[in-house]
Amino acid sequence: MKSRLLSVAPLVFLLLTLQVYADDGEQIPSGEAEDIAKLSQVITTGVAIKATQNGHAFRDAHRKHHGCVRASFVVTEKIPARLAQGLFATPQSYRAWIRFSNGSGDSQKDGVGDGRGMAVKILGVPGAKMLGDGNEAATQDFLMINHPVFFVRNVNDYVGFQEATDKGLFSTLWWFARHISHEGRIAWAIKQKKITNPLGTRYWSMTPSKLGDEQIKFSAKPCRTSQLTEHTVGDGFLADNMQHDLAESNACFEFLVQLRNQPADMPIEDPTIEWDERVAPFIPIAQIEIPRQKPETSEFCETLAFSPWHTLPVHRPLGGISRARREIYRAVSRMRHVMNNQPELEPK
Repeated sequence: MKSRLLSVAPLVFLLLTLQVYADDGEQIPSGEAEDIAKLSQVITTGVAIKATQNGHAFRDAHRKHHGCVRASFVVTEKIPARLAQGLFATPQSYRAWIRFSNGSGDSQKDGVGDGRGMAVKILGVPGAKMLGDGNEAATQDFLMINHPVFFVRNVNDYVGFQEATDKGLFSTLWWFARHISHEGRIAWAIKQKKITNPLGTRYWSMTPSKLGDEQIKFSAKPCRTSQLTEHTVGDGFLADNMQHDLAESNACFEFLVQLRNQPADMPIEDPTIEWDERVAPFIPIAQIEIPRQKPETSEFCETLAFSPWHTLPVHRPLGGISRARREIYRAVSRMRHVMNNQPELEPK
């Protein structure tokens, strides 16, 4: 009897593991690990090639920052019990840094259509993080851009897109032509994004993550969009406008989460599908307060590293694109810090 129990133990463990993934909505396809390794290789090779051309290793995306700002991340009171988990279990105010950036891997003019990023690094968050790089800094990252969905469905599609872009314009256009009805439409919508002020734009996580026992997406919504500077003169007017406004007044965002309350219509493994806000409205659980200041635009802002996996396990990212980002973000960060002779340091 004992030997029989031992023989079925691996099967029981496998079934329990599959149930965990099923509960989270994750379904890891065969060959994904190989695709992630290939994608990481393609992207880091591109970073290395550009570094030899520029004399400096830059991020593969979100290269141009509009400024880094000090902020407070204030967990609100009276959060619904099912959401009061992890970082949000107790009402508390944390110090934070926020990096506002473009989405492209090129440092292009602000007037060119592009996605825009808002990367939040919260300070004073103890506990082991999931990045697995030995960096147990007391910080927690939340990454967002100003569009609710990503433009590729899975890692395999991402490999195809990245390989096409590396081959040049014709291959890139051919990839979009073959995906024009869905992925191409999303990419075009992101490319057409034109904003006038990073402080007046809403941002989304695009990909889902856990919040304790729940699956959620998160978003940062500006408290006000009026009375913000909206000049469009010069190549860096987004930084200029933000600097002008923060010299005169504070700014703020609501930090919101969206519960996956209809799993059939809210896939985990396909971040190109938007979770309908009409059936799953976003719920405010924190306030991001940005005091008057001069945004940081020095090497400090360039050196900062962010990853959705620099997180407490209770906020674990979900889905294939997130699983790929774990390896890619880590590889690119290590590469650029080594090549630039910069230490990988977390602010305190």
